Amino acid sequence: MSRLLRISIWVSVLGVLLAFGLYLGDRVKADPGYVLFAYGGYTIEMSLWAFIILFVAVTVVLWIVFGLGSALGRLPLSVFRAWGRMRHRKADSRLIEGALWLRRDEPARALAVLKKDASSESLPALHWLLASEAARRLEQLDESERYLEAAEQLMASIPKAIEYDPKPTEFKPLLKALKKQWREDWALALETVGDEDALSRLAVLNPLAKARADSVSLEIVQARLAMAAGLDAEAKHHIARANDLDSDNPLVHLLRVEIESGRTEALEKLRRRLIEDAS
Repeated sequence: MSRLLRISIWVSVLGVLLAFGLYLGDRVKADPGYVLFAYGGYTIEMSLWAFIILFVAVTVVLWIVFGLGSALGRLPLSVFRAWGRMRHRKADSRLIEGALWLRRDEPARALAVLKKDASSESLPALHWLLASEAARRLEQLDESERYLEAAEQLMASIPKAIEYDPKPTEFKPLLKALKKQWREDWALALETVGDEDALSRLAVLNPLAKARADSVSLEIVQARLAMAAGLDAEAKHHIARANDLDSDNPLVHLLRVEIESGRTEALEKLRRRLIEDAS
């Protein structure tokens, strides 16, 4: 809408109001009317137009008074709601801070924040889930379980835990499972599960090694089996392959030590611990 058009509209509106005022003034002067209120021994007389003006004025005053009164009546509730919103924002900020410390692998700091009451938060169940995870990382298992129970009590429904297939404890079933779905951590068990001897395992693993040429775990297993069978040349071949695939792997470092100095109880314990950490 152009500025000239807006000015024209305002001039027209003011003109109409002025004309209506002049007409109304002329009517009041020519025929003021008459209104009489009588009750008991009291009477009130006024012109019709004076009554209309008084009625409008009283209506406006009552509307202002009652409107203001209603606003004042709602004031305590508004203050309480504003205080509640402020508490929610502060509590939600605490929840976010705890999640951030947990993501930064600082469970102690996360738990220090998340130990506080979660009743003012928008997602109290999430608060206690994060607290449970922080306590679990700190190996405070009783506290972790207590926080987990608190979270579950606040949840409408609890998802069922995902069931994973257990690792087979025999050589052939493990081999079959790996052919169906390959897992590097499970492949390390091909050396130890079952009763098959080292040469039998090597014979079975050779075709699999061709299909899984990028598997460090399989090269490590073959190297260990070759050393157990006294096949030093083959063992060195698989160690070289494993080193080419992942030279920083600690299990590969152990292989190089074993081929030079032989197997010891200390090396075996270290190997088992590394495998447990990788699982």
